[in-house]
Amino acid sequence: MISLISRRPRGGRALAAAVGVVAVFTTLTGPAGPAAADGTPPASAAPRLSVATRTVTLITGHVVRVTDVGGGKKSVDVRRPHGSTGGVRTETVGGDLYVYPDEALPYLAANRLDRRLFDVTSLIEQGYDDQHSTGIPLILGYRGKVAATAPTGTTKVRSLRSVNGASVRAAKKQVRKLWTSVATDAPADRPALRGGLSRIWLDGRVRATLHDSTAQIGAPAAWGSGLDGMGVKVAVLDTGADTHHPDLAGRVSGAVSFVPGESAEDGNGHGTHTASTVGGSGAASEGAEKGVAPGADLLIGKVLADEGYGEDSWVIAGMEWAVGQGAKVVSMSLGGSEPTDGTDPMSQALDRLSESSGALFVVAAGNTGYEASMSAPGTAGSALTVAAVDSEDKLAYFSTTGPRYGDYALKPDIAAPGVDILAAKAGGSADSGWYRTMSGTSMATPHVAGAAAILAQEHPDWSAPQLKDALMSTAKPLPGLTAYQIGAGRADLAASTAATVTATGSAYFGFDAWPHGGPAAVGRTVTYRNSGDSPVTLSLGMTASVAGGPYDVDPGADAGTPAPEGMFALSADSVTVPAHGTGSVTATARPGLGADGRRYLGQISASDASGAVRARTQVGLYREEERHPLDVTLKDRSGKPAPGFVQLQRFGTDADPQIVPVDETGRATVRLRAGTYSALSYLAVAGSHGPDSLGMALMGDPELVMDRGRTLVLDASRTREVTAEVPRRTEDRMLYMNWYRSDGGISTVDSQYLLPSTYDSMFVLPTRKVTRGTFEYETRWRKAYPLLSLSRDGRPVTILGQAGTGFYEGRERMGVVYAGSGAPADYAGLRVKGKAVLVDRSDALTGSQRAEAAADAGAALLIVVNDGPGKLLEYVGTDEGGYSGVPVASVTTREGRPLIERARHGTLRLDVEGVPDSPYVYDLVDPHPGRIPATGLTYRPRASELAVVDMRFHGTTGYPSGEYRWDYRPYRTYAVGFPLRMDMPGTRTDYLSAQPGTSWAEDAITGPGLALESNGALTTYRAGTRVASDWFAPVAHPRNGGGYWWSERQQGFLSFNVQPWTDSGSGHGGTMQDGTAGLDLKVYQDGELVKTSAYASATLWPIPTVPSTYTLDLHAERDAAAYRLSPRTHSVWRVRSEPVTDPLGIDRMALMQLDYGIATDLSGNARGGRQTLRLTGSHLPHAAGAGRVAGATLAVSYDDGRHWRPVRLDRTATGHWTARFDAPHRGFVSLKARTWDDAGNSLAQEVTRAYGLK
Repeated sequence: MISLISRRPRGGRALAAAVGVVAVFTTLTGPAGPAAADGTPPASAAPRLSVATRTVTLITGHVVRVTDVGGGKKSVDVRRPHGSTGGVRTETVGGDLYVYPDEALPYLAANRLDRRLFDVTSLIEQGYDDQHSTGIPLILGYRGKVAATAPTGTTKVRSLRSVNGASVRAAKKQVRKLWTSVATDAPADRPALRGGLSRIWLDGRVRATLHDSTAQIGAPAAWGSGLDGMGVKVAVLDTGADTHHPDLAGRVSGAVSFVPGESAEDGNGHGTHTASTVGGSGAASEGAEKGVAPGADLLIGKVLADEGYGEDSWVIAGMEWAVGQGAKVVSMSLGGSEPTDGTDPMSQALDRLSESSGALFVVAAGNTGYEASMSAPGTAGSALTVAAVDSEDKLAYFSTTGPRYGDYALKPDIAAPGVDILAAKAGGSADSGWYRTMSGTSMATPHVAGAAAILAQEHPDWSAPQLKDALMSTAKPLPGLTAYQIGAGRADLAASTAATVTATGSAYFGFDAWPHGGPAAVGRTVTYRNSGDSPVTLSLGMTASVAGGPYDVDPGADAGTPAPEGMFALSADSVTVPAHGTGSVTATARPGLGADGRRYLGQISASDASGAVRARTQVGLYREEERHPLDVTLKDRSGKPAPGFVQLQRFGTDADPQIVPVDETGRATVRLRAGTYSALSYLAVAGSHGPDSLGMALMGDPELVMDRGRTLVLDASRTREVTAEVPRRTEDRMLYMNWYRSDGGISTVDSQYLLPSTYDSMFVLPTRKVTRGTFEYETRWRKAYPLLSLSRDGRPVTILGQAGTGFYEGRERMGVVYAGSGAPADYAGLRVKGKAVLVDRSDALTGSQRAEAAADAGAALLIVVNDGPGKLLEYVGTDEGGYSGVPVASVTTREGRPLIERARHGTLRLDVEGVPDSPYVYDLVDPHPGRIPATGLTYRPRASELAVVDMRFHGTTGYPSGEYRWDYRPYRTYAVGFPLRMDMPGTRTDYLSAQPGTSWAEDAITGPGLALESNGALTTYRAGTRVASDWFAPVAHPRNGGGYWWSERQQGFLSFNVQPWTDSGSGHGGTMQDGTAGLDLKVYQDGELVKTSAYASATLWPIPTVPSTYTLDLHAERDAAAYRLSPRTHSVWRVRSEPVTDPLGIDRMALMQLDYGIATDLSGNARGGRQTLRLTGSHLPHAAGAGRVAGATLAVSYDDGRHWRPVRLDRTATGHWTARFDAPHRGFVSLKARTWDDAGNSLAQEVTRAYGLK
């Protein structure tokens, strides 16, 4: 199985003018997964866009952007939907990034929402990111007999009766409407969904996971007995089937596709392979390669697309169709991407359909090769789940092993050959071959499905459980392999068809939970069936041993140690089974005799009078490890009980953290495994700036030892305030608090909470110094000159800029007019043009409607008085995401009522100052390693402790722009922030913290729709230094920057990647995010065209294992009306490449680069006359096969390339070339340059209108 795997309001996206988004970022890092084992390129080697950013819209409407910044670091920003003000938690587990908005946390904790809906990494991998999907596919579960109607914002796809649900698709542009229509105002500890919904799942994607192999399972013996599956319907749910293949011609009685827009024909090959293994005729090989049950009646259900993936709902619909067609056996060589405990929709559907129809579902175990990683639907209790062995009956390295996630139940159930299986090839021919080999549990599964069909032919009255028991109890045990690896053993069809005695296949005694207060003895009935004509007396024996410890902590503990005497027993040592009857015994387990935290596996053998074993039953039990109660108490800054959440992460595991909800009593109790934990809580509390002030308290214990029952009191009255002081006038544009904890192994928590602008205070609870691992608390500030300031009679008025607000520039004293609730009718008869308008907030109008009415009336400023306690933050921009047509700020009720009284009497004047572009920024971080101290929490950096960066933003006036800088500590993979608006062109002076261990990465965006993005490389600054940084400066041209994937070669494949619009800034890489730029890439291999792409990236696979020469020809073009400079470029790279001999080796390609140095103003214009241009030729850093840069040429044009003039180049001592030439005083300079090395690598590049002249 292939695993499932505005001071001048403008159009465009509104950038945050102040901190208007709350986000909590928690990073949990674990070990990296293995490389691909089948010789195909890993996911990271798939054709990559040169764009470094991926965007994902969540079910709550939050938009997550993840950007590679190089060096293994990524930046994350979460953009909230209109109306959302809560926080966002982010976790990284096993390399996957999860983003959890606070408003979804209660539903996640109550199991109302599928966690996969917030797995950003997986959503991207499945093609559900915004670049590839306009909707979110969902499966809705309904309570009782509620009609399965589609909620607001969704379109119903199909009903799914087997799970009492429906599949729907939520349009991303409408998904916030969906969320608000199903979410309720119920208490956080008792969340409920509206519309009769019980749960919402992601309709996740599943993926498609014979001569010698049929003999290996004993099929020829069954054929010799006249059994071939005749009359038995077998449904194969896969990628469809090539019904024109000789082996399947005339073998398929029905075929239906559940994949939208695709027929049931197989465009992948996986389904044809599995279908022929079940019941192919072998006609193309004169019968030699026939399937296990060549007489079975095949039904083909296409539930996986030609690309090899499907959605959960397609699979469920296929299962419902299969049983509706009368299938006795259903073969499913597919599975999901997440381990489950069998309570997921696919597993539930399978269990219900099997029970109602009597069909046996045979399902692949999966190809992860890991313990406890089995996914749906193989985790269903009714499924016959199949592992894979090779031709020598050794466990296939890729075969997923048990136990089942969560409850440690026995899985898989059986094994079959799954390595190098020869079967029908879709689209095959006599010339190209009719057969192909494939490996996976996908290949093992149809062997067992075919065996089940033959057994069903032999015993047409047998139910699905009887078929499953028969196949399991007669399977061949394999030495050295346990039931968690191969179930009952390798399928033995010869034994199964010859057997007259069968037994219960497996008996699980269950999960004995700590503190082990369950029954002293647990019994399970084991039933023996005799289909023979004579009674049979069976001697019974039972053995058991330790199979290991918890799968996530110590999986191999005490493995092989015999179970204690008396722990497992049988009610009788023999049983007589009458002819055509049944007999039973009770198997008993006494969990109390076992060791805590141990898995036990065993086997019951039934032997006849000759001593021959006639049937076997697998048994198992898990005795949970030590657990202790943790009593949690949350208190606010007044010492009163407070509701909230506490996150707990246990050391020694990379499992998901546990989120504990705390109700209005401020108390909660949770049962925890013994060990050491990181406990963390973020609690909204009263701030330090008056009655309407709001603060955030970070509280926790980085080293909570659970060796007995414990009490954790997180009391905000004991917290200390965290502040920063700088010498110049500023306001906080962004604040976040960071908690990092690592045990030195696989358990790591990196949690960041980004405060919204409604919060003005930060508090922390001091901690003890940790004694093991690493801990650090860090505070982050971005400070700048206030965007908007109001004062009355010399006294400042406390305001809060609203999300999406337009901007005011200047300084003046304004008259103020009161306009009621701010509806259009309220402006009748009022003279507000050029004045400030004061209005009351009400639910009758949205923030955007109030802003629009004020702008239409000609107001210069809108001030909204809150109608409730605290500060008001609303979205006031346009529906399209643009800025409001008037600047909008809010004031509290306490401060606003006196203003209204003065305005009513026409005597109110306000002094207004607006500075949209701050002349300076302070980007500050203050880390505290080892503990959170009780003192020293006010950060006052000296000038000598900061680095100064002179920022120059080049560009064209008239388009929105933005910029942000992310901070990184040594441990951090993901850093949080969001772009803040910045007019371009412009300059600014930035002051950065530069303590050891702190580095920075920056990003700038501009142009129509903010489409042009420039990413900077990860940079470390030295304290006390001053440097310059230019953004969007000429010459923009194709060049690799530090924040993107390099062009690389690995064994068997290579990938090219270039950023088409890189500016002259050091380490920058530039791309167009909206796809409006025209890109045409052609790749030649030794002169032959092998790849074309509409992106500036491409992957070649396979590639020759000999030295080759590659030529990349890239044409890039963008809108010349929006981008007056570099509207067109043409680049041709020639690069030599040697094979990579190390299977794990990665060689960077020796692509050459050109850099152009020309002094221009901020609009990109150089003064006409004598020009001095510096030209530099280089390679990608650390490139394999790079030679010495040997030469360069340059030509210039003043008519967009119609005529070119060669320019003399003088080589400098530093390896650059200097060009001097005369140019006119208007127009543009186009450049045509070439550079080469002495190893055969070169680059020729032409840039139209590289820079302007004045």
